[in-house]
Amino acid sequence: MIIELTNSSAGKIKHIGLSGVNSNTLRRAYKIAPAAAVQMEYSPFLLDIEQPSGTSMLETCRELGVAVVCYSPLGRGLLTGTLTGRQSVTGASDLRATHFPRFSEENLEGNVKLVNQLKALAEKKGCTASQLTIAWILKQGNDMIPIPGTKKIKHLEENWSSLDVHLSDDEEAEIRKLVDSFDILGFHSTPAAKSFDNADTKEEA
Repeated sequence: MIIELTNSSAGKIKHIGLSGVNSNTLRRAYKIAPAAAVQMEYSPFLLDIEQPSGTSMLETCRELGVAVVCYSPLGRGLLTGTLTGRQSVTGASDLRATHFPRFSEENLEGNVKLVNQLKALAEKKGCTASQLTIAWILKQGNDMIPIPGTKKIKHLEENWSSLDVHLSDDEEAEIRKLVDSFDILGFHSTPAAKSFDNADTKEEA
């Protein structure tokens, strides 16, 4: 749970946010105190919150008026279009290949082929793959708040410029169609995290 305090000494809370929960938990929490936002992973490569397998979380959020904070909107770098293959994630400090199945030796090459097609759409649009991806998320509604992470100012500026990329309905649908035509290989997070996906907290009496 994420809490923003207006006055910590007085115990006053301005906003409450939840992270990684399912629709049932959100509904129960909302009855106690309205949540402002739910943090969930969301990108063209991960549409679980739109689907029954993700407890239709997006539908629930919109029913309750809860914003969606989209973490890892660039798929931990996969959707930047900068990876060329296994050698791109073999640095000593890069744990993606060993911890995240989408970057494993057997999966990365196939996933990069899909990203390269996304990159081609971005080039046609006159932007980068990162900008196209973030613009696609923003196209889903004004209740979407993507939070791409970066260590470099140039990438921060690149991501910020996504606000200048405007997609038509047809362009948004083209990206969906492209992704739907491929099998994205590997679980999006660490194997240990599977048990926490769409988590439902224990209801106390």
